[in-house]
Amino acid sequence: MPKSLSPEAIDALRRLNEVGVGQMPPDVTSGVAAELLRAGVVAKSADRVEINCDGRKYLSGDCD
Repeated sequence: MPKSLSPEAIDALRRLNEVGVGQMPPDVTSGVAAELLRAGVVAKSADRVEINCDGRKYLSGDCD
């Protein structure tokens, strides 16, 4: 069963999922970023977070 995320975290995860290759990920508040990192659905990249395969699985149920 997927981890429960706050509505703000789910919204941020959806915005991160819309980022194309080579594009800068959107800013995410530190509290939401911490929640997403604890859930294991994003990875830390420099001073930002980027969605990972587990994040895509959380949103869609599948990931390559």
